[in-house]
Amino acid sequence: MSTITERAVFRGARHGSLRALPGLGTAITWQAAIRVVAPLGALYVEGWSALIGALLVQEGGLWLARRITDSQHRQLATSLFLAAYGLRMLIVLPTHYAAKLANGSGALYRDDYTNDLVGEWLVRIARGEGATAIFAGHQYLLDSVYSYLLMGIYAMFGYSPIVPKVLNVGLAALCAVFTFEIARKVFSHRVALLAALAMAFLPSLIVWSVATIKETLVLFASLLALWALQSLSCADRRDRRVWDALVVLLGATLLLLDLRSTSAFIVVGLLGLFLVSRSRVRLRPWQVGLAGATIAVLLIGTTLVIRERTSNRPLSASFEDVALQVRHRRAQEAAGAASQLRSEADATSDTNSQLPAAEALSDAAPFSVLGDVIDPLGYALLAPAPWQAGSPLELAASAEMVVWYVLLIGSLFAWRAGPRQPLFFFGLIAYAVANWLILAAVEGNVGNLLRHRMMLDPVLLILGVAGLEWLWSRLRSRDHLSR
Repeated sequence: MSTITERAVFRGARHGSLRALPGLGTAITWQAAIRVVAPLGALYVEGWSALIGALLVQEGGLWLARRITDSQHRQLATSLFLAAYGLRMLIVLPTHYAAKLANGSGALYRDDYTNDLVGEWLVRIARGEGATAIFAGHQYLLDSVYSYLLMGIYAMFGYSPIVPKVLNVGLAALCAVFTFEIARKVFSHRVALLAALAMAFLPSLIVWSVATIKETLVLFASLLALWALQSLSCADRRDRRVWDALVVLLGATLLLLDLRSTSAFIVVGLLGLFLVSRSRVRLRPWQVGLAGATIAVLLIGTTLVIRERTSNRPLSASFEDVALQVRHRRAQEAAGAASQLRSEADATSDTNSQLPAAEALSDAAPFSVLGDVIDPLGYALLAPAPWQAGSPLELAASAEMVVWYVLLIGSLFAWRAGPRQPLFFFGLIAYAVANWLILAAVEGNVGNLLRHRMMLDPVLLILGVAGLEWLWSRLRSRDHLSR
């Protein structure tokens, strides 16, 4: 029988057919179609430079997706990457083409357009075009490596605005693979697959990954750091791969330090916590928690001291700056200023003040625990609620929050799912809580909140799916017992 099967397979391969292997022919067909059609679509939209850029991103992403998984799961990782990549390219190509006819750059959002403009003008400045200068309102972007990444892309491929979008698409597809790998090692294959599929097809993640903005790169760097931390949390000290993981972690942390310094501090804090937990000294849980709090205090204190030394301002001024920033962010929340979901015209200004009315009222209002502590925490985690939507656009954006709320409930039961790596499991919880507190402190409008809350998405998906799977198994077991 085995000989007959081998001959059938050989005949199918010789005649270019895969009918002898059920399902394999279909899988290879759709994967090959994506790998051919996506670069050709980029060629049609913006020419040969876009074709070359799309091929480099696509094949490089496939290579990396296969490298981070073991041989048993490489085919699944390939399918995950290409599914996420193909869906986003299906959105990017027509929307970019239509937007380019309207504005010349293909930008979908204001920040998308600004990043594209700064990247293009940096190339002009580097080439010595003296009449070119960065606007004063855009010069804050020069502090980020993302602007120079765009500059490098345009210098290498010419002005081809679709190439940065394709790069973000490839990074978003890799995020789905990283989520699968992290979840598989902590929980089960089923949890990992569901979480990865959600990362690939969740609408909010798709929306922010098809534009020239840095959020997808920040998410990729964060997941890369978590993946390296997971390897360090369970690897043997004598394993040579420990040094590889340390190098990857160092690179991801340095990238995060430039793109979003708060995420870099969280990664360093988790590394310190894992090192303390894996030391030869056996610590009790409360001692590990105390060590984590000490590391957090040291990181924050070091940052404040450095700021004091470099700015020649007293230490108390740093706390005042933080409090003032939180107040203004909360005021922006009330006014909806500079939101992707609300226009600037919705932010009314006081005629007797240069500040928006909401910010002026916020500065004059006394401190309250409910308004300055509880409300920001709830806003960062639960907004935008569907029942608070003020326009059809906000209603569409808040529709996904129903899934978010279900995942939040499920994450409360994640510990009952029996994580196979308890240390890293608690590290994921610490990562999520730290990001939540940062969001509550600095995010003031719905648009920025939806973008920056992407850092919470993979962790919430992993924990939420694990908790929901445990709840489902419990309900099924009770149902069988009742019968």
